[in-house]
Amino acid sequence: MLNLLAADKVKLFKSRKMWIILSIVVFLPIFQLLNAISKNSYQGHLTPKEDIVVNGASGVLMNVKSNLVILLIFCAFISFYIGEEFQNGTIRNALSLGISRGKYYLLKLLVAFGLTLISTVIITAMSVSGYGMVFGFGNIAGITNYGNYFLMLSLTIFLLIFSVVSTYVAIGFMIRTIGASVIWTFVFTISMGFIPAVFMKFKSLADVTWWFTESYLFYKNFALPSVINEFSKMIFISVITIMISTIIGIWSFYKADIK
Repeated sequence: MLNLLAADKVKLFKSRKMWIILSIVVFLPIFQLLNAISKNSYQGHLTPKEDIVVNGASGVLMNVKSNLVILLIFCAFISFYIGEEFQNGTIRNALSLGISRGKYYLLKLLVAFGLTLISTVIITAMSVSGYGMVFGFGNIAGITNYGNYFLMLSLTIFLLIFSVVSTYVAIGFMIRTIGASVIWTFVFTISMGFIPAVFMKFKSLADVTWWFTESYLFYKNFALPSVINEFSKMIFISVITIMISTIIGIWSFYKADIK
């Protein structure tokens, strides 16, 4: 397992796809900052309700502000990363060495976990420092213990995003081709972002909306002090989503006929 992980790490470092992903991740907060500077200079002051990130303190919310872009980046990367293993036949080599399908799946999930963590940390760090230098660190209205808020929010947002990425991994192992995986992960991202909102229109089904992790990323205002009380629920739903998607992904991988 460790040898396979080391080999995968070498392969990733030589892969242009990973560096393209990380380049986009680095560019994203820079682009958002430049856009904020332009808006602040020519279109009036930034407002928390509309712009979400308005100073260094609110820079921790950049992963929420840019959640769709981040998800689509991983949507493409995971589809190529896993799809190539099947299409190039390299997956057969690993399995022929005695690596179980379960361990192989968990390896790919671990890589996705690491890249998601690195990406969210980079975006948060660059946003907090960048906006802090330009607009001042400031504060978030109603947040008294910023340190606790920062840590809990960072963990919660990471798990929400990774729960979606883990589903991309499952889809990749179910579909097993690059093109189809890109399409289905894209469809999943868009549908899981907007279909749950339909439940909001029905009072009896409104609570169902919040059993989808993307609903929090798209519709929840994380700048409100009251959101702190919901972090535990978000973490719970994220972990359940990760577990369910992993079980389904491993099950479908074991059922697959690898040719």
